[in-house]
Amino acid sequence: MPVVKQIHNARFFPKGELSPGDEVVAINGVPLRDVIDAAFHAADEDLELTVRRPDGSTATLQISKDPDADLGIEWEPDKIRICKANCDFCFVHQQPKKKMRRTLYIKDDDYRLSFLHGNFVTLTNMTEEDYERVFEQRLSPLYVSVHCTNDEVRRVYLRKPDAEPILPLLKRLHANRIETHTQIVVTPGLNDGDVLYQSFDDLLGLYPQVPSVGVVPIGLTKYRENLPDLKLVTPEMAGEILDEIGKRQATMRKEHDLGGIYAADDFFIIAGRPIPDAEYYDDYCQLENGVGMLRQLMDDYDDRESELPKSLKQPRRLCLITGKHASPFIAELCDRTNARVEGLELIPLTVANDFWGHKVTTANLLTGGDIGAQFKQSGLDVDTIIIPPGCLNTDDLFLDDETPESVSAQTGLPIQRAEYDFVETILKTI
Repeated sequence: MPVVKQIHNARFFPKGELSPGDEVVAINGVPLRDVIDAAFHAADEDLELTVRRPDGSTATLQISKDPDADLGIEWEPDKIRICKANCDFCFVHQQPKKKMRRTLYIKDDDYRLSFLHGNFVTLTNMTEEDYERVFEQRLSPLYVSVHCTNDEVRRVYLRKPDAEPILPLLKRLHANRIETHTQIVVTPGLNDGDVLYQSFDDLLGLYPQVPSVGVVPIGLTKYRENLPDLKLVTPEMAGEILDEIGKRQATMRKEHDLGGIYAADDFFIIAGRPIPDAEYYDDYCQLENGVGMLRQLMDDYDDRESELPKSLKQPRRLCLITGKHASPFIAELCDRTNARVEGLELIPLTVANDFWGHKVTTANLLTGGDIGAQFKQSGLDVDTIIIPPGCLNTDDLFLDDETPESVSAQTGLPIQRAEYDFVETILKTI
């Protein structure tokens, strides 16, 4: 049952009728299972909330509001459904044993989080009741980790011999008007080659209910004890995959006026190819999957560069932390900004991922410990350190449980979290 975490709008509860810790057990007599039920049934104009207090007492609250008006309630997170697959590339399996905070070892595979936050799910733990609920409440879109449409290969890939055939599941969602954005994590020797290209074709054949296929290369950390010896995508393989995606994009654009299938930024970097123009990504529907982030970064800078001042009253020297893959792009933006703003010097620092291993090159997976240590080793003379925007979780913790405060204490400098918009980051800092 949904539990109140915080009230952000006192309009409907002016006398504190609802408080943190209260459970909303029903709306208009309908029992609630979770926060999705709460949102679904709170869309009516006249509401009767049945509330259970932490002391076990109950209360009934009457509310009248405009249709679809937000009640302003922030809910405690629902209990997460755990993934039953055992993919060898899963990040949870590639962590140091029992050394990280507990939440980093949780393998979520929860269709509710898929609907609410865009988390990818395998559909391997869905029940008939779950599907009926998805259809009834129109929980669309969902984000599905397909990886492979060849069911025999997919079962090996997921290490789940009883995984249901994926295409019939997607077609069932399709028949009930549920959109599904899909992803394929390419693992050389397992779901590549003809198996991969058939998966492309199968998923594109389900358009428009499958509006996007995101293709992402496997990532490997140094913590792979007792795990299979998997290989990374090579430059040659990345180039071939990009070519195959390009052919299918051309066909999709001719027939449907959109690409439909998109390679993650990492594929272009691995292949040594330029990041495509914005048209390649259409509506950037898989941005959080690393598809188009660099193009958006560069284009946003072009759009807002004129907002930067011509000079500063007080000189500033800022260090911008980045990972290996984004390094050339951040360096270019630093150079352009330095040339434009007199008195401002931006210095990029590429931090190697000693914690997870040097095969991990994504800036958002850098740890506080690596940032602090490598900044000190650099000997840079700056007044502020700017870290990548995705390095911290909602509790302002790095993956190694360091905090901006602890890194600041180590370096003796203020730590600022970047925005995803480069110009906005600079304007807020100077």
